[in-house]
Amino acid sequence: MRYLLVFGLIILPVALFAQGKAKREHVKPDTTVYKTVDVQPEFPGGTEKWTNYLFKVPIPKDYDKENTQASFLIQMIIETDGSVTHASVKRKINEAMCKAFIAHVNKSPKWKPGRINGKPVRVLYSSPISCFMLQSDE
Repeated sequence: MRYLLVFGLIILPVALFAQGKAKREHVKPDTTVYKTVDVQPEFPGGTEKWTNYLFKVPIPKDYDKENTQASFLIQMIIETDGSVTHASVKRKINEAMCKAFIAHVNKSPKWKPGRINGKPVRVLYSSPISCFMLQSDE
């Protein structure tokens, strides 16, 4: 009888641990970032509203007034809840303006997330930006 009790005390914790581990492995967060999806992420109001939002970026005080043209590509991840993360600038021309755009994009309202088979997924989104700044006579 004592052997049965000792055997039960050894087997029971192993069985409980194995079940707990299986449950934790089953609920893995999906960290995949997709480049191609069935439905692309969308800024609230569409492309025109996104363009209007980008026009509202504040011009930084340390903006290099010699460079009156800035053209670059912003990349970001649109999360499954529509939030914007990991914004970065590719093809940098004007450092001050790039930083201003990244800060502005990070404050973006939530997007409609991209979808695959009707399920929201994380999507790498790229947006080309060209802006022409007026030189001041300071």
